[in-house]
Amino acid sequence: MADGDNVHEALNNTLVSENVPTKENDCGEKEAPFFEYSPLNIDTQEMRFLILKPHHGNTKSPLDCSISSEQLSKCKPYTYVINTRGNPLSTLGLFIDGHAKPVTRNIVIFLDHIQSKNDAERLWFRDVCLNHQDPEEKDRYWNQEWMDTMIQHAEKVIDLSEVIAGLWDKGELPRPFPPKPKDWNRTREPKGTNHHPVPLHMQKGWVEPPPPHEYLPLDYVCDEFRLVTLWKADNYNDPLRASLAYSVMHSNVTYHCLSYNWGPGDEKPTCTILLNGQTFMIRENLDRALREIRDNVYMVVIWIDAICIDQNNVSERNRQIPRMLEIYDAAEAVISWAGEGDEASDTAIDFLSELQRPVLHLNKDGSWGPYTVKEGDEWKITPIPDLPRRLAALYCFFSRPYFRRIWVVQELAVANLPSLYCGKKRAAWRQLDMAAYHLIAILNGDRTMPAKMMAVNPTLNSISIEEISFIRRMFYFRHLRSKNADSIWGQTTQNGVKDTSPEILDAAVLCRDFQSTSPYDKVFSLLNLAEDFQATDFIPDYSKGLPQAYHEFVVAVACKTKSLDIICAAEPVKYSKLDMPSWCPDWTTPTTVSSLIRHDRIPDIFMSAVTDMSGPIYNTCTSSASSPHFNFKGPVLEVTGIILDTIKIVQQSSEDNFMKWMTTAANECQTEEEKDLPATETPFMTKFWSMLAGDSTGVWSVETTLRETWPPGTEEAGGNLPFRPICIKEDITKHRLQHTSTGVFDIVTRGRALIITENGLMGLAPYYAKEGQKLAILNTCSVPVLLEENQDRTYGFKGSVFVQGWMQGEILEEMGLDSEEGWQVLDECGRLRII
Repeated sequence: MADGDNVHEALNNTLVSENVPTKENDCGEKEAPFFEYSPLNIDTQEMRFLILKPHHGNTKSPLDCSISSEQLSKCKPYTYVINTRGNPLSTLGLFIDGHAKPVTRNIVIFLDHIQSKNDAERLWFRDVCLNHQDPEEKDRYWNQEWMDTMIQHAEKVIDLSEVIAGLWDKGELPRPFPPKPKDWNRTREPKGTNHHPVPLHMQKGWVEPPPPHEYLPLDYVCDEFRLVTLWKADNYNDPLRASLAYSVMHSNVTYHCLSYNWGPGDEKPTCTILLNGQTFMIRENLDRALREIRDNVYMVVIWIDAICIDQNNVSERNRQIPRMLEIYDAAEAVISWAGEGDEASDTAIDFLSELQRPVLHLNKDGSWGPYTVKEGDEWKITPIPDLPRRLAALYCFFSRPYFRRIWVVQELAVANLPSLYCGKKRAAWRQLDMAAYHLIAILNGDRTMPAKMMAVNPTLNSISIEEISFIRRMFYFRHLRSKNADSIWGQTTQNGVKDTSPEILDAAVLCRDFQSTSPYDKVFSLLNLAEDFQATDFIPDYSKGLPQAYHEFVVAVACKTKSLDIICAAEPVKYSKLDMPSWCPDWTTPTTVSSLIRHDRIPDIFMSAVTDMSGPIYNTCTSSASSPHFNFKGPVLEVTGIILDTIKIVQQSSEDNFMKWMTTAANECQTEEEKDLPATETPFMTKFWSMLAGDSTGVWSVETTLRETWPPGTEEAGGNLPFRPICIKEDITKHRLQHTSTGVFDIVTRGRALIITENGLMGLAPYYAKEGQKLAILNTCSVPVLLEENQDRTYGFKGSVFVQGWMQGEILEEMGLDSEEGWQVLDECGRLRII
């Protein structure tokens, strides 16, 4: 073996192969002598060939090779091995004719993999067959022209990098360095990388004019990934120059990650950066970001997805996408580029620090601010000056496309020391969530504020809390991942976050309306984020058709979670161009209907107080996790289910929909006895309002609980009293909707219509529901579903439904279907076929 630096030694310690000769050890055993080349007759085009001898069934024996020198015109058939570049920081000794030749580790792994049991392999590749230390030989053979000649004469060609990548895909390559423990606020001494390879035709020096950039294959044996070393410049408009380094993951290199918005999917790269002396085209937004990040004193080492992943190589994209979360997790810091600055963004970023107070209050005169001065027995609120204009600027800033980018969700979730860049302004990411929280609180607490904000900013036509919710959703995933590391009270696990949080369905629902340049990423970007979706057969593949990718994703999620909740994300899309089953969601379209399978909003409270929201909201059907009664046959979903009701009336929403809905529901569902009672005391009214609040168990007017109290001056354990005090139990009754925010009604009823069933039940169905459609309960689906019967007795899926009195399994309990035995009997009667 050849000695190397610390990276080399660490690699050897973790990837020692039994099929290589060893160096002299402490016992004095001698190492094999180093291999030396014999000269070639260049005039006759003599060439060396590597003969890989068979292992004869002993796969643990060292690789045994020899060299044969032959004239190319008379040589025996051979295999040309292309793409043999490996990371030079790790080498091994290859045993050739009793001598050890240092080669990169990937070559030894490749030879070990292709070695035959009984037949010798005749190979040619430049790394072993050419002596690049011989000036004459290198000048004659070490060029692209000779490589092409050798390919033309070869019997077959093998791509070494693809063979190694295949081993990576199968998990057969150990990692050189394990991931380091996460420290959410660490800083390390900057340490760059020095491995910047260039293609063969540029190894004699840079070429003028610069040729188009060519990627070299990644060495997966060494767990390589690429990093951009951005060169310094004195002026903003100086040309962008950089080196593209091929580094080892989790080594000592320190780097930043760039998070930014790619822009429209059809936008063409029009800006130039010089990479290793080659021309690389980038989009305008990335060009501006790099110019702002670039330093005039130091080089900046940074990972950029558009450059560090060969976006035109589908196989590489498929392999690198699953690594992105790991790359961001290991970065020293994450730089978020929100775009060019403007007056609104400058005002908003300057305003962030003033919104870091935990509590803001509404004064009697309509002003907002913190309690800062005490006058007598009362605290005085110091109003925030020019508040409508500054809130309008903050709203515009939060509406930027960057905060809608779906990749940002996972990038922020694991980011160490994330910093926001917008033009010349800088801000710490943690300031954004508190600012979003206060903006939402002010809009909820002051109904006049939206009009004031639009009056001072004519560019605003409306104000929607949904527009701000993207910031909150991003921080929720960071909150789960970091165990609240951004809290002003410090990192804590007080909310009992599950190891499986966030789950794939939570991620899919909360991230549904985020945007991506590639429609595949609406699904692929979630795979690393979800903690319960790691060990599945589903892998990102950009070469598949989009409908196939979406279809396979739904099947994989259902089989992994043993639940059909994922199909409830499907909505009929009138103009969709994707040919998919009705139960398969089209993730390219935004949601138009509220979610019933998972939470689709973050509570309007401090993020540090937000509990783990993972898991289903309702439990209409008892999960049969041990043996779910469903299966997929191409476009057909076969599932055990029961159709229980039919839609009789559909009442669409309107400006005064609550009053119209209440009238319709009262006429159809209220009993004669209830009509004689005051409206506020009727069980019907409680059911109606609890339905609008998404409260499935709100079928009682009051909730009664027992509270234990102790006599004054005593403690539960008795304190120092000579006797144990008597515990007093008292009934506490409260209306279930006593503390329900009015905003909840808008969330739950979004895109939904009131329905009345033939059995006299009321519920909320998607706005596109029609009379005559069927209401069913499917095995393992936590909410009822809406089905439309076809002529061939199959069904089309039409969405999820809220049905009062069904949402906690009450109806199944009445029917005796709340057990596995009950579902088994129903399954034997035949399954519903949904297409």
